Amino acid sequence: MDIREEETGDGERRIQSKEDESIGKFFELILDLTPEILLRLPAKSAVRFRCVSKLWSSITTRPEFIRSFAIQSSKQPCLLACIDASDKRLFISLPQHVHPDESYSYVDRLDRYEVNALVDDEPMSESVHGLVCFGNFNRIVVWNPSMRQHVTLPKPEPRVRYIRSCLGYDPVSDKYKVLCISGKRCQDPLVFTLGPQESWRVTQNSPRHFPTPTMGRIGICINGHVYYQATIPYKVDDSYEEEKLLMSFDVRYEKFSTIEKPADPTLRNFLLNYEGKLAWGCTSFSSIRFWVWGMGRNKNGFRQRDPVFECILELKGVTHDTGEFIFATMVDAFYVLYYDPKRKRARWIEYEGIGDQEFWIRNGILRGTYYRVDWFPNHSESLMSLDNVPCSVADLHGVLGRSGHPG
Repeated sequence: MDIREEETGDGERRIQSKEDESIGKFFELILDLTPEILLRLPAKSAVRFRCVSKLWSSITTRPEFIRSFAIQSSKQPCLLACIDASDKRLFISLPQHVHPDESYSYVDRLDRYEVNALVDDEPMSESVHGLVCFGNFNRIVVWNPSMRQHVTLPKPEPRVRYIRSCLGYDPVSDKYKVLCISGKRCQDPLVFTLGPQESWRVTQNSPRHFPTPTMGRIGICINGHVYYQATIPYKVDDSYEEEKLLMSFDVRYEKFSTIEKPADPTLRNFLLNYEGKLAWGCTSFSSIRFWVWGMGRNKNGFRQRDPVFECILELKGVTHDTGEFIFATMVDAFYVLYYDPKRKRARWIEYEGIGDQEFWIRNGILRGTYYRVDWFPNHSESLMSLDNVPCSVADLHGVLGRSGHPG
């Protein structure tokens, strides 16, 4: 056995064999590889493994690990479906990249869980870097499906009538912010940063406006900016007139700017993220047309793209990585059509075991119960914890409702 003698810092000598040295290097390698291994696990497993050791718990709760995990997860986005049936909400995660013309068995592989705390709330945003904003006209709820956590934010102060909210994310500062706007009158918007010891604050130098009346989601977050339709009133002589345009909110610097709408009477209330750019959908008899902001030479305006065929299924969004249009419905199963307008190709996916009689029985829902399905394309998993986010007084009395971890 090869043995060598080393002098320690206090002048003493230590005898170490090459075998001991090799073992030490092996464990160093294991420690170096551990974060990389944990990054490739599903969120459910990464949270479970926090119980293995203090080291693993420390690794998976570091801000840099959480951020890297979100980036890694975004490379494998899923289609998140929320079934609102009677007094239950079921969340089901569907893989977006499935081989065309093949069915996918829900029973064996799909991730599903039930949440009853959000029954009275509507989705107010798309999936934004792993989080979703729910709420109604009186409250705002932020939900992390991966962590099974939600938090009801404190009541906005100053008081906001007819609350409308958007969730935004700034990739530079790695911060989530909720924008709160009054849907009834011109009132300075409020911003809430998701983090400890935060509170509502009034935005500065915001143009007086209110969001265009709409049910459910009012905006979309793309590359650190939240976009939504708005109305700006202005005075002309002794009366007021209104201008309808698009509002842009810079999440990082909390600044507003306005964007002129395309001169198209068929614009519908549907904003899209098309290849990382803002797109505005239009409808016609047999096709869906859309305008894209900043495309081509027109960097500060909208440019019309080639139309996409109209489908009997409803358009739910566009995949961020492949640019496929997503059409979906639920009739005894989940049916999703992905259409690539560049290649003129479509792939039809059937997610089996969702919507049939066994599905309703298994989830304790009476057959024939009215239900609604909300779709969240391009959802990625996030380890962002909501435990330290300030919550409303009512939420404090229902702590069991706000917290939960993947089981």
